[in-house]
Amino acid sequence: MYNIDLCISCGLCSRDCPAKAIEMIEVDGKRRPLFHLDQCIFCYQCAESCPRNAIMSSKFFELATTDKSSLVVKPEEKVQKGNGEQQ
Repeated sequence: MYNIDLCISCGLCSRDCPAKAIEMIEVDGKRRPLFHLDQCIFCYQCAESCPRNAIMSSKFFELATTDKSSLVVKPEEKVQKGNGEQQ
């Protein structure tokens, strides 16, 4: 699980990932982690490295799929509402 609101874009998760399954990408002007679950070994080193606890371990482990692109967890951009508020 990943909470984008707690992320401070430090990149420690990507740096410390032994499987190189985390890539830092630009979202809303900040670097955010993109998780490649097809490469992840579920060691949760990223969760241990995160200083703000933005990454937490989960019980999600059933990854059987015929569509490899579904195994990429992208950080979501905050959508602007009509009156200028962020969602």
